[in-house]
Amino acid sequence: MTHIFSDLFVLVSTHLATLAATTLSLLAAAVFAYFRGEINAGTKWAFGPMTRRLPWNQSDPAKRPTLALDSSLSSELTVVDIFLLATDGRTARYQKTANYLVDRDSVHSYREGVTGSGTVGGFSTLVGSVAETAQEHGFYISRIDLADILTKGYRFQNVFTANLYDCFTSNEEHWTQEIPRPTKHLTLRIHFPTGRPPKLVRCKVVEGVTSKQVRTDAKITGLSGEQGIVWDIQNPKLGDIYKLEWVW
Repeated sequence: MTHIFSDLFVLVSTHLATLAATTLSLLAAAVFAYFRGEINAGTKWAFGPMTRRLPWNQSDPAKRPTLALDSSLSSELTVVDIFLLATDGRTARYQKTANYLVDRDSVHSYREGVTGSGTVGGFSTLVGSVAETAQEHGFYISRIDLADILTKGYRFQNVFTANLYDCFTSNEEHWTQEIPRPTKHLTLRIHFPTGRPPKLVRCKVVEGVTSKQVRTDAKITGLSGEQGIVWDIQNPKLGDIYKLEWVW
């Protein structure tokens, strides 16, 4: 009988030791995995700003929203208005008023493009009609049918509008305007709602994959009885993107 209890004690002790070893192994593995994740996160946080500047980590120009250049028209004056219709930034309206000069014979249509971080819809044009709208390279591109064949040297003004949904929901927001055709003067105007005026404004120019802050005469001023931002740009460069940032 003593021999049986002795064997049973050895068996139980062996199982308990195996269970304890397995539990400790699992606990050690979990602790190691946790600290490895923390170390990886800390390393990425510490070296992130440096690694993002390496050439192979630069943004691919083909991936950023871009408009195809257009040589059929040039603009003598383009005014872009962004109307923020609600204090939460969820509803807004885009309005582009441009004085165009036809630079090529037999122009019967042209394209307008608008982009946003949310949803864009409700496209309309004062001249002609919106024949179709498609998403291309991050833009909503509308083909405007002018309902006539325009000849070289002809001048006309058009107003193109679109509705913007959920595009300005953060405290720090921005608007970018690309120059797809020769333009003599560009004015960007951001209209803010009652009760939420702008606090700070910054201006940047995006050339290729680089973005640089520029000194301008952009200012916070009154627009239609409310606070707004106005940025006037003389002879904007073809293909460049002008970025207006604000805190509100």
